[in-house]
Amino acid sequence: MLQSIVPCMGWTHPWGHKACVTLAIMDPSFEQARQAFVAGIEQFERHHFEAAAALFEQALQHAPGRPSVLVNLGVSCVHLGRFERADECLRQALDADDSQTDAWMAWGVTQLALGNWPQALHCHDKARALGADGAEFCLRWGQCLAHQGRLPQALQAFEQALAHDPDLAEAWSQLAHLQRDMGQTAQAIAGYQRAMQLGADPELHRYYLAALSPEQPMVNAPAAYVEKLFDQYADDFEAHLVGQLGYQGHRVLLEHLPVPPDTRFERVWDLGCGTGLCGSLIRPRADHLSGVDLSSAMVVKARALGVYDSLHAQELVDFLKKSTEQADLVLAADVFIYVGQLEAIFEALSPRMQPGGWLAFTVEEADPGMAVQLHSTLRYAHALTYLQGLAAQHGWQWARLHRAPLRLDHAQPLMGAYVYLQKT
Repeated sequence: MLQSIVPCMGWTHPWGHKACVTLAIMDPSFEQARQAFVAGIEQFERHHFEAAAALFEQALQHAPGRPSVLVNLGVSCVHLGRFERADECLRQALDADDSQTDAWMAWGVTQLALGNWPQALHCHDKARALGADGAEFCLRWGQCLAHQGRLPQALQAFEQALAHDPDLAEAWSQLAHLQRDMGQTAQAIAGYQRAMQLGADPELHRYYLAALSPEQPMVNAPAAYVEKLFDQYADDFEAHLVGQLGYQGHRVLLEHLPVPPDTRFERVWDLGCGTGLCGSLIRPRADHLSGVDLSSAMVVKARALGVYDSLHAQELVDFLKKSTEQADLVLAADVFIYVGQLEAIFEALSPRMQPGGWLAFTVEEADPGMAVQLHSTLRYAHALTYLQGLAAQHGWQWARLHRAPLRLDHAQPLMGAYVYLQKT
């Protein structure tokens, strides 16, 4: 992650070496700080980051605010995954001296880990202006640029990363993502294939390829991909989905539930509960409400609402198979678009439903002739005939279909199908 960042060795004093010696004699704490710092550097170079961080903390106690100590402590904390502490140290170091390339690089990595993309890009831009380079740096810089919508510059950054290291699989993969989003399908396919040849995750890259190649076998979204996607999305989920994209799937799904509005439900399951959009709406009508989501970060957000009786950070089929209860209402708003083939879900859900219970979900509709379709957006669409077949096979009555927008897509309403099935 920080292969290009080396420990900052500086332990100079503005009055020169002779003054340092004199100061050390006059102030023993200065010499104690220097000794701890030097010992920390030795541990850092051995990749003993825990020991290094402890020694740098010790040096900082004796020499508060010293930039070289702050930088090395910050970088050590990055290696240890202690990003809040790294952020604090590196911010102080750069306030004191903003010409430290390694500090900007490490702070950029820290901001990426904290999900602060604009600041991460600022850090990488500053490091680049100070001469930072190399395959890993250009890769991270390109990711920051792409996330902020600066696609041509991101393309150049990924190409620079590959110029440094043509065998960097992640750079090929990131370049392919960008080419896919820019409509350069052939180049993206070649990039994903090259990434796989260099050892990139084959399951994940088969998924990427299936989204661009209709002739490829249909695959479900890898659980690890979906989990990471929504873990990263959790903090901004509602502001982006509801605020910016006008998402209304959760509200419309419950508004058109084909039961009297005062109907109460004994046990409700909110599949793919996210931050709790559906849960907040159904809570007044549920005796017991459970939420399940693959993303633990989403579950944390949902728990903060205080509307669920139980929450589970778990894969949907695993949850359904392990449950011993029976539900009379199951909700899945904007969930199946990240699943793909639904046979396993229907098979696991059917025994867990009370007779007369309801399953309400949304989907995007597939193109004619396609049962399940994976778009280049990495979202799935489903044919109604496919869903009707699954319903009949597993003992569901097709009760209602409602078509309405789910959200905005490129400022245009994205239509969805709201499906309501009743267990026979």
